[in-house]
Amino acid sequence: MPNTSLTIVCLPQSTPTDQMAAKAATRVAATSLTSLGGAGHFITATRLRRGRLLQPWKGTAAGGPVRFLDLDAMRVAAHRAFWYRWRVWNWVVAGTRPAQPYWTFLDRHRADPGRYPIVKAQQHYLAQPRIAAMLTYNALPSRSTFLPTGHVEALQAGATSYAHYGWLCAVPGQRLIGLNGTHLVAAGDRYATHLAYLSQANERIAALHSRDILVALCTR
Repeated sequence: MPNTSLTIVCLPQSTPTDQMAAKAATRVAATSLTSLGGAGHFITATRLRRGRLLQPWKGTAAGGPVRFLDLDAMRVAAHRAFWYRWRVWNWVVAGTRPAQPYWTFLDRHRADPGRYPIVKAQQHYLAQPRIAAMLTYNALPSRSTFLPTGHVEALQAGATSYAHYGWLCAVPGQRLIGLNGTHLVAAGDRYATHLAYLSQANERIAALHSRDILVALCTR
């Protein structure tokens, strides 16, 4: 679905189970976002308290108390997946020069749109051998993973950094609404700004009480 994102909403432990979805949607409505419903984002840590979870299904849920969500398992799985993706990427782009991220071309366009139109910015970005190699691999029906070109900055930081990036991305989604209603989102497409968001979001999640609640919503 175009122009959608995953938003994680933090709710206090006093929130009744049957009101989790409604309360989360209300918090989303207080921003510029629209809730499209729950997303089965979380790995669950219990099979016995399904009544305390939002949309439980085959070991996942759209939300529930932190103590019933296996956030550690999510982070370990993401760390492993990103490590594997980096190994594939490193093989795919072997011999190509480091690529410039798309935002560098977009900044040039915004600085002088008359002389450097957006079409040319897109063409120059896609023409980079490293980006072309990633896109070619992604076109293979038998590919073992997908290589997001938007991750090129993170991938070029090295295997360990990219795996840590996966760990950081595992839980917060693209946006996070804190217990106090603060809406966190990356300030731009640059890797550094995304890391700043992930750092703040993970700190907010780590500060939650085990009985506080997380809800994952698909938003636009």
